Amino acid sequence: MIKSTSTPPVSGRRLPPKPTRLPTPPPEPEPVYEEPEQASETSTLSCIKCYDFSSVDNHAAQFPRHTIVSLDQLSYDLTSPWETETEKFRAIFTWLHHNIAYDADAFFCGNVQASTPEATLESGLAVCDGYAGLFTSLAERSGLQAMKVTGHGKGFGYIPTEAGGLVPQYQGNHAWNCALMDGEWRLVDSCWGAGAVSSSGFSKLFKPTWFTFTNAEFGKRHYPEDPAYQLISDEDGGPVSWEDYILEPEGPLLFNDFYDHDFSPQFVQPSTKYLQSGTWVSFHLFKLCEHISTAEADNYVHVISLPDGSRTPLTLNDSGGWSATVYVPAGEGEVSLFYITKIGDKDAKGLTVRDYNASVGRKAMYFGGLCRWTVV
Repeated sequence: MIKSTSTPPVSGRRLPPKPTRLPTPPPEPEPVYEEPEQASETSTLSCIKCYDFSSVDNHAAQFPRHTIVSLDQLSYDLTSPWETETEKFRAIFTWLHHNIAYDADAFFCGNVQASTPEATLESGLAVCDGYAGLFTSLAERSGLQAMKVTGHGKGFGYIPTEAGGLVPQYQGNHAWNCALMDGEWRLVDSCWGAGAVSSSGFSKLFKPTWFTFTNAEFGKRHYPEDPAYQLISDEDGGPVSWEDYILEPEGPLLFNDFYDHDFSPQFVQPSTKYLQSGTWVSFHLFKLCEHISTAEADNYVHVISLPDGSRTPLTLNDSGGWSATVYVPAGEGEVSLFYITKIGDKDAKGLTVRDYNASVGRKAMYFGGLCRWTVV
């Protein structure tokens, strides 16, 4: 955890400084691993959100920490098979998930110590600063450009400011990275990508969206000490102030399946956590990008569940997503968006809304949660 209490100014946007590229070291002993599928010379990552990183991720899982002889060798083993800088960075990101655990004991005991990349590799434990430092070290040893960014993160323990409340003083508490991927500076959080911290400790859970988010999406939960490192393009609104960032209304609770099914947290509607009871509310759901299929055969039926127990399926809209408008009855409670996982003992992928309606009350259904709002 990084702590800083000085209020950062909102400065003009600039690119990070360009570190000197380091040569890729030769292998020391000959690495032993299954040969990954090589990217073709003509392959491109036209869309990072829907690119298939499975070969890279599988490759990164073949180098358990206890077998590593040096950071130089590890960086070479992870990145040398890949054609693009984005794939090389992805290999580093995924390796950190498999091999470095969040040091929850040190965090909860207030005993977080500074760590070097070598010490993090040896212990297999780190907090955010250790993840960011090792990510940077492996990148630079691979001839890639990356740097550590410090600032505020809306992670474990974050309490949103109440509407109308005073703007809290800036306080840094987190670290992440910016990386130059094939000509574009992108933001990456390998700590949050490795798992989740709760009051019961650290849970290892791969969250690749912290590698694929746009800088604007990333900035919803990260605010750098130097606002220039938001790296948000003018098309996406440019850098935001600390006040706008910290006072942004809290969004709905998003479950892991929401991300696993490639939905966009930026475009889910309503975008705020609280819904007014006794009103008509429109719900909208979109995939991460336009390249991901919305065909019935490739998806599940998505259903809004109201506090009174009524359920309404979403249908495809004209904008490439799913929508439903429902009346939220008076009274407090929760509104949930879930999907039908199985009908009887059959996988429900490809189920139509018509088939769902015909099965209600007649066949056993199983559900998975996507997101939840609170009715006030």
